[in-house]
Amino acid sequence: MNVALTALTPRESLALEMLIGKLQPDWRCSVVPASAEAALPSADLYVIDLAGKGLSRWSEATQASLLQALDGAPAVLIASAFDQTWAALDASGKKGDSLVLLRKPYGIEDMRLALKQAAAVRAKRVQPAALPLNPVAPVTPAAVPAPSAADVFANSSWPVPAMPSVEIDQIDPAEFQARLAALPVSEPQLFLRQLGQALALRLPFEVRVSFLNRLIFNPNERWVASNTPISVVHGLCRSDKLAAATSMDAIDEKDVMARAQRLDLQLQPLEVFLWSLMSDRWAPQQVAPRQTS
Repeated sequence: MNVALTALTPRESLALEMLIGKLQPDWRCSVVPASAEAALPSADLYVIDLAGKGLSRWSEATQASLLQALDGAPAVLIASAFDQTWAALDASGKKGDSLVLLRKPYGIEDMRLALKQAAAVRAKRVQPAALPLNPVAPVTPAAVPAPSAADVFANSSWPVPAMPSVEIDQIDPAEFQARLAALPVSEPQLFLRQLGQALALRLPFEVRVSFLNRLIFNPNERWVASNTPISVVHGLCRSDKLAAATSMDAIDEKDVMARAQRLDLQLQPLEVFLWSLMSDRWAPQQVAPRQTS
């Protein structure tokens, strides 16, 4: 299934890519920039921000034009919180079930249900039965659970870095987000904010710095694996231009550890890594280590 994320903000696009990657690893997302004039690319399903696409107000002509552009494909339409005009969509009697209206602000469960409804429409047209959006894996008694971060750190074959000295503290993702809120607007912060937003979703993801340099994050198991020099990561934090050249993509939870090992990435605790980013951006007195008893 090819999903076109159309006219969303970069933050919304990233969040949706990661959500869809979590719910349906076989689906592929393409990001379509906001443009009122540009034609929609070919896709199996669309998620469209109406205001970003220049469709902030409903009319019969607007709806007819949108349906023609979709060419029969289903779509999740995101309307602004204060726009009541698209409420006429359900009363028009012309959309069938192919258009699902979602109003801001919406939650993860709202979007999941909207995607499921739109996908069901697509499934009815191309196959006998719709696939569930989040199928339950069959129970396999002989299945061996994936190794935890503690297991991996204990495995001597994994390239684990030296433990930090006593001068280095740790920052958890929640504290990381709080410190981001204190950043002056005038300072570069694109990479840090994208990283904070991705961590808040609590889904595994990969940051591609270059063709060879990667970072893989697993927020739930609290580790990050990397082959990227920390000086390069600090450079991304200091330059929005450099940060804009990176990409963040969701990873299937079942493959995240194996992928890190295949790429021969070096593992370290997530909290220590976040501390290194904070201590590079703030003066030492602003990121004083927590007192321990």
